Amino acid sequence: MKTRGTLTGVSVPFRSRKPVVSFEVTADPEDVEKYADMDLDISFAKHRERRSLDANAMLWACLGEIAKALRTDNWTVYLYELERYGKYTYILVIPEAVESVKAQWRETKVVGEMQVIDPGSGTPRTMIQMLCFYGSSTYNTEEFSRLLNGVIDDMHDMHLETPPDAEMRALLEQMERREHDKRTG
Repeated sequence: MKTRGTLTGVSVPFRSRKPVVSFEVTADPEDVEKYADMDLDISFAKHRERRSLDANAMLWACLGEIAKALRTDNWTVYLYELERYGKYTYILVIPEAVESVKAQWRETKVVGEMQVIDPGSGTPRTMIQMLCFYGSSTYNTEEFSRLLNGVIDDMHDMHLETPPDAEMRALLEQMERREHDKRTG
């Protein structure tokens, strides 16, 4: 069973190291009662509203138009746009870990080598500096808006038909309202 809820209480009984946790959930009581006195696998995380499917669909439609004009695939254009307008971080990795890091990130670029002092041995060590791009599924509203607006700017530059301004404004306002509601409770 998967449901949404609110943590309502945590108590630690006398002489116990195991907390008793209470939740208020959005589920039928009968469905929850079936699990009474069972050994359960439990996990919980802060609720996060998912970005509207309309916003994601619009992004991919725009990427598709650019891909068609460039005679390439949507994924190639997506990675290119992430590099131009996306969220990223720099990391230093040992040379042996470069391929593993590439597999963990949406897109990466090797920037170059750096010499650092190994804290364990105090000797110089060569590290690889990488630029790592987050996938758009991890973006908040502001980050996603920047990416989508950048893609649409690129469409303008290529003289491609872009989504209507009113539709874009409505979509971005809807995303901003959801983000605001999420922050304010």
